[in-house]
Amino acid sequence: MIRFALLVLCAAACGRSRSVQDQDLPGLVVEARKPEAPIDVARAARDPVELGRALARPYRVILAALGPHTAGVNSSITVTEGDKPVSELSDHAQIDNGTGDTYHAIYSNSADYGRETTFVEGTLYLRPRYQRWHARDPETPDEPAELRDRYFEAVAATWDLLAPGAEVADRGTLEVGGRAGRKIEIAHAADARDPAAEPLAQRKWREARSVDDVTGEVVLDAERGVPLAVKLTGRIGFTRDGRRFAMKVSVDGAVSGIGTAAMVLPPSDGEVVATPERRREVDDRDYLLQGIAPPLRRNPDGTAIPPTPRLDSGELLRPGETPTGGARPAAPGATGTGDKSAPSARPTGKPGGPAGAGKPGDPAGAGKPGGPAGAGKPPARSGDTPNPARRANQDGAKP
Repeated sequence: MIRFALLVLCAAACGRSRSVQDQDLPGLVVEARKPEAPIDVARAARDPVELGRALARPYRVILAALGPHTAGVNSSITVTEGDKPVSELSDHAQIDNGTGDTYHAIYSNSADYGRETTFVEGTLYLRPRYQRWHARDPETPDEPAELRDRYFEAVAATWDLLAPGAEVADRGTLEVGGRAGRKIEIAHAADARDPAAEPLAQRKWREARSVDDVTGEVVLDAERGVPLAVKLTGRIGFTRDGRRFAMKVSVDGAVSGIGTAAMVLPPSDGEVVATPERRREVDDRDYLLQGIAPPLRRNPDGTAIPPTPRLDSGELLRPGETPTGGARPAAPGATGTGDKSAPSARPTGKPGGPAGAGKPGDPAGAGKPGGPAGAGKPPARSGDTPNPARRANQDGAKP
């Protein structure tokens, strides 16, 4: 009798249960996003930690604060052993923002590598340097903004490398591009702070680095706390395989044309090739494990991206939408056969590169003439393992 009663209760409980989407379970399956405190500009002028927080925010924050504008960043890195040069690389990135989410961004470096991204009318156009464009839909709603953020990352990466040896001083107000700003002078601290612990093995060398020199200036927007201009130059020392090296780094970034939207047009059909798509095993896995395991895809802030299934037609089913008519989510593994062009590909010409060209996570070296396509992967953050015996990473990755 007791066993029968338990079975009845279990059946009743199961009958009342309803499926709940991951995004409706904040903090359980999908992490809840915490609101970020605004930047205290007065404090940033005297506290390197607060200034670092202002410089570390993604580029999309600058765009939201200032509206359409043009941003340019030049950076360089030189590694020497004693008086002997080991490696050297300089690069340039520029972002031209149009109306809404439209933009065009380009990256090039002294090793003759580069990449280019255009986002217009909901389509991503990606290409390595000297090659033709690949057109496709964004893999996630956040992908266009994430790609754009990476073109500006050299500013935050350089500051992160030099910050332990920096001290700041308030130098009053300064107008940049018609906006009132607070000028902050950067100098070498007499008593440097210990570098932060690094969880990744390839960044462990940073824990023992010494910041031997740092100078520069930063202008923060007085109202919004976003950087209007950044100039930093510094030198660090590090040890590799028992040998001592010096690394000189610099970055010069600024915004211009604030309030003016650039004219951004899609490439002509003759410059676009069909883009083969790969199977999306990760999408299938996230969709099938909703409510059971956290999604693998992540936003730039580390929070998980709720699964977005595809319909039989190949269209994305956005969060909150319901299939119309007889449409239904595609079966796992049914999308992206690996040899069929994406529905958004412009011309149906002969493919000019391997599948998945231009997607984040492609191998370094994107843009090498005649090499594997990797369009759309902007410069990586500083912190990769330095290897003075080899030439600097030619895709623009900073140490």
